[in-house]
Amino acid sequence: MDLNYISDSSLEDLKVNIISNVEKYKSDEVWVNQFFEGAVWSFPSTVRIDKVDLHMPQSSTLHFDFENTKKIYTAFKGISVIQATDERLWAYLTHTIFWNYMRKRWPVESYLDKDKPADAVRERYFFMANRDRALIRNGIARLWWYGYVSYDENREDPFELTKVLLSKLDIAQSLLERSFSRNPDITKAVLSVLKQKELESSFIDRENFRSLMMYINQLGGVTILDTLDRSDLEELVREKIEMLA
Repeated sequence: MDLNYISDSSLEDLKVNIISNVEKYKSDEVWVNQFFEGAVWSFPSTVRIDKVDLHMPQSSTLHFDFENTKKIYTAFKGISVIQATDERLWAYLTHTIFWNYMRKRWPVESYLDKDKPADAVRERYFFMANRDRALIRNGIARLWWYGYVSYDENREDPFELTKVLLSKLDIAQSLLERSFSRNPDITKAVLSVLKQKELESSFIDRENFRSLMMYINQLGGVTILDTLDRSDLEELVREKIEMLA
């Protein structure tokens, strides 16, 4: 199927009208065509993807996130990083192709008692203001980015590090809500060391992992991380973990 984008003006229309559309967000049926009353509100890209049937979440959301990451990243592996940072793509997908999944995984009803329900809807169905965080808060974009920063074709199981990434919510959030997370060499170096040392559960509590992330951020200020190869990055991570453990 063709990969579509929502137009700029239509995207803005939807975002401005989040509160007035709350009842529509409760609907189990896709409603954007009716909202735009027959006007052209999306346009096709040059990218084609296979149909993706996402697992519907039940009790263990991390397990379903892992399975769905494999599906989304495999199907969308051909898109560029620039395309993957385009809100128009993911807003189209959250409101159309993956609407049923979004209704199950991020039901708008759970946001209505929040102080700013429109912000909560924007976070999952669109992009929030903080772009680094937005990429992993959008309900579908997050799955692609989980795959992008962890997929390693040189491993027998290319998604082995993805499983480490999604073994604990703190790992995914703390690692990906950083500017350096768009460099998969850095993220895979961190995940590789965790896998090697089998520290997913023993080392990774929230404070330890945040300390590790702060350390890598600080390194970015004194070292050009992008120039280091994977083995050097892994050694830096390993040394810091040994200090914290």
